[in-house]
Amino acid sequence: MDSRAGQNSMTVMIADDHAIFRAGLRLALEARAEVREVREAGNVDEVMNLDALHHPDILILDLKIPGLTIPDGIGALRRRLGNKPILMLTASSDAGDMVGCLGAGASGYVTKSSDIAVLFEAIRMVLAGGIYVPLDVVAGQGDGIGFADAPLDPARPRLTGRQAQILDFVLEGHANKEIAYRLDISEGTVKTHLAAIMRAYDVNNRVQLLRRVERSGG
Repeated sequence: MDSRAGQNSMTVMIADDHAIFRAGLRLALEARAEVREVREAGNVDEVMNLDALHHPDILILDLKIPGLTIPDGIGALRRRLGNKPILMLTASSDAGDMVGCLGAGASGYVTKSSDIAVLFEAIRMVLAGGIYVPLDVVAGQGDGIGFADAPLDPARPRLTGRQAQILDFVLEGHANKEIAYRLDISEGTVKTHLAAIMRAYDVNNRVQLLRRVERSGG
């Protein structure tokens, strides 16, 4: 997380073409003590025209905002924002949309049917360097992109076969792109599995995951 975020100085940008939705979300964000400033954009050009000295700590981005193309648009926005995290906030609960956004460079995916507490859980996770995916989107997807069905032991969570493979690669120090290449899957799918693994181990990022696995013995 940006070191300033814990000092009531988080700056958030909302990029959505629905002005009424932006206004409501802005009020909800500004009510939080950790948020210093909320900026708004109605299209991609407005985000790209940001003053380089005033980048937000996180961009909350609508999947259907005018001017956004997947995957190139998300990558361009990440570069323009100094590689700050992008959290997708969308009406789409399609798992393919989620995987595509994660593969393009988004750090998380939240549906607009979620409540504000879920949104802030996602914000905290991606600012800490983690990946956030909603359980309702990945539910029922099986071992392709889903979570293990069995109850999880906090010390030794049960992972799907694919998640166990990805965890092994993470423990070996491989980046998401390299894991995707080795397993012949998309980088978005790797991120989705990694988010599931982090949730299972109750951690927010790779460093915490490595420590938790080391403490639990695997």
